[in-house]
Amino acid sequence: MSQARQALVVHPAAPDMEEAERTALSECIDAALDCTQACTTGADSCLEEPGVTHLRHVIRAQQNCAVICSATAQVLSRFGSDFGPTPASVLRALDDVAALCEDVCRVYAGAYAHCRVTADSCARVRAAAAAMLALD
Repeated sequence: MSQARQALVVHPAAPDMEEAERTALSECIDAALDCTQACTTGADSCLEEPGVTHLRHVIRAQQNCAVICSATAQVLSRFGSDFGPTPASVLRALDDVAALCEDVCRVYAGAYAHCRVTADSCARVRAAAAAMLALD
């Protein structure tokens, strides 16, 4: 059981949450945190490649995706606050940024393993965001 899942189980608002929602929420938080790490490391890996200039747009996409994934994980972790339900706009923004990052990284996935890892992580977070949006 992931840390996010454990936190959702012991949260005082947990009894009020449907199991499907709790599962989707914990999976989205985990995917967002994993994608934050993959994008941060991916951008750093790109910086180590020779002739890094051609990877500038990849690095920027990874940096932006890491920031949005981290912020989304934080917002999703506050589900019991007065903030109310997670706005669909947060999940759509996550999907938009991760889609761009995935597309850009997929171009280089054959040449650079770190771009493949990042693209795969973006695909996972997109699937998790879609599962959350499907609950509404």
